[in-house]
Amino acid sequence: MRYYDLLVGMDLTVFPSYYEPWGYTPLESLAFSVPTTTTSLAGFGLWVLWVREHCEEPHPGIAVIERNDANYSEVVDNVVARIREVAGLPAEGLAAWRENAKKVSEIALWRNNIVYYEEAYTQAIDKVQAV
Repeated sequence: MRYYDLLVGMDLTVFPSYYEPWGYTPLESLAFSVPTTTTSLAGFGLWVLWVREHCEEPHPGIAVIERNDANYSEVVDNVVARIREVAGLPAEGLAAWRENAKKVSEIALWRNNIVYYEEAYTQAIDKVQAV
């Protein structure tokens, strides 16, 4: 079975990465309206935490589990709790989480982030020209 065909049939994905510089798989899940869980050691998880600081609405479609060198058991417990939480959602609750997952993925669209790349590029060029 192809990956995306499998992905759309899931109710939840879990990526408890110990380290991942960005992590496209959680973002792909969200883009396909599948709630997902990642960790604070994945670049994508850190981005989600940043989004939460700058957005007022809650994002139940994505969970970020705090992960470090000393909390393996806590991570396992949090993953189990997330799976139970999603499994216990009524149909309308899961539908709302799926809708939220899709909305969160749209924050990461290039058209919503190109301005930051242009700003960084402009700053870099300005600094080089100042030398």
